[in-house]
Amino acid sequence: MRIVKYNNNNVFPSLMKEFFNDDFELNPINRNHSVPSVNSIENNDSFEIDLAVPGMKKDDFTIELNDKVLIISSEKANTNENDNVRLNEFNYSSFQRSFRVPNTVDLDKIKAIYKNGILKIKLPKKKDSITKPNRVIDIA
Repeated sequence: MRIVKYNNNNVFPSLMKEFFNDDFELNPINRNHSVPSVNSIENNDSFEIDLAVPGMKKDDFTIELNDKVLIISSEKANTNENDNVRLNEFNYSSFQRSFRVPNTVDLDKIKAIYKNGILKIKLPKKKDSITKPNRVIDIA
């Protein structure tokens, strides 16, 4: 079994996003919306989800488990009180990624660590679901 990306927020396909691209910030659809890239890895004893989120702090993230759906989100507001600023593009950003967690995961042992711009979430498998390596049986 593998971790499945769970995304119910995909309203517009990629072509629509490119069509509505706006360099003058007139379009609210594309403004300050970016979703971090994800790697999903299955090991023998666990699953790993790695998110590329450079420039953030661990306190910027919220990780929730809701009915076997892992929800990773961030909401960040940057304010600049300097009157000399002519253009301020640092204001607000947010994202949310969701993943359906397989039944084989031990939900009580999920852990997360943020280091060098990568948020790693480890989802250990239950002991009874860990696959044993293949072996050759000798014939007597």
